[in-house]
Amino acid sequence: MKQRIISGVVMGAIVALVLILGLNIDGIIITIFLAAIAAIATWELTFNALGIKWLPFQIIPMVYTAGSVWIISSWLSDTMVEIFRIRAYMENDSIESIEMNTVWDPFKEYAPVILMVVTAVYFITMAILSLVKQAELDLTKIFSLCAMPLFISFAFATLGSVITIQDFYNTAQNGIYYLLLILNFSSVCDMGAYFVGVSLGKTKLCPQISPKKTVEGALGGMVSSAIVGLVITLCFGLYDKILPVLLLTIPFCVAGMAGDLFASIIKRKVGIKDYGNLIPGHGGVLDRVDSILFIAPLVFSAIFIGIL
Repeated sequence: MKQRIISGVVMGAIVALVLILGLNIDGIIITIFLAAIAAIATWELTFNALGIKWLPFQIIPMVYTAGSVWIISSWLSDTMVEIFRIRAYMENDSIESIEMNTVWDPFKEYAPVILMVVTAVYFITMAILSLVKQAELDLTKIFSLCAMPLFISFAFATLGSVITIQDFYNTAQNGIYYLLLILNFSSVCDMGAYFVGVSLGKTKLCPQISPKKTVEGALGGMVSSAIVGLVITLCFGLYDKILPVLLLTIPFCVAGMAGDLFASIIKRKVGIKDYGNLIPGHGGVLDRVDSILFIAPLVFSAIFIGIL
């Protein structure tokens, strides 16, 4: 327990430092940090979970994941800034009130095409390498090598975009608010589910995957998340977001639980307890962010369409 607490404090301090530097100096710091973490998560999946020892199958997915996080995150962040500018302009009905971005950015213009080309090259490379090592690979490993890095990079990219979003409605950065919501839907829900499950849990939720999880615990986690989400929203003074946050608590918490159970299925199938040991007492990166990987894209989507 002592080791777990110390690791948690150190991990929290590192994340806090990255956030302070990224939000006050340049958001690219956050993007670089998340790209590195995503690359480590991919390595944990290929090396520790799948047991793939051949170096190209470790390095190439890591490079692709980090690069994709960079491309997707930069494009999404710029796109969201323009969307907030347009919404603020329409709301204020005055072109002088919002400085519109008229500078042509070729990277933003062609980022989707760049991503498609990079992904195509990656898939072709994986196909060729799979032919070389076909005797050592089964369908599960081939699918994981091709698909999971794309999923991981997209999830981390949306997380980075959510954190660095600038809300032109309030002319201030609300990235911390959205980050706290994501942590609420994942960590607070998980802690609430644990304590309620220990105290009142009787009905098993998924006994074959996670024997300790209960239906009562899941419901308790959702209630805990709803309460904390309400408190966070009130503290930021975003009263118009109270109802959306409460309504989205259930589906987002369910998504987080699904992510946690999905990660548990993989670990159970390959016979490992944790994805890694990078964080003593906590396991690997994937052990800490499994639910966030499912929640971050949903929160980003809710912001994109104007619900949050």
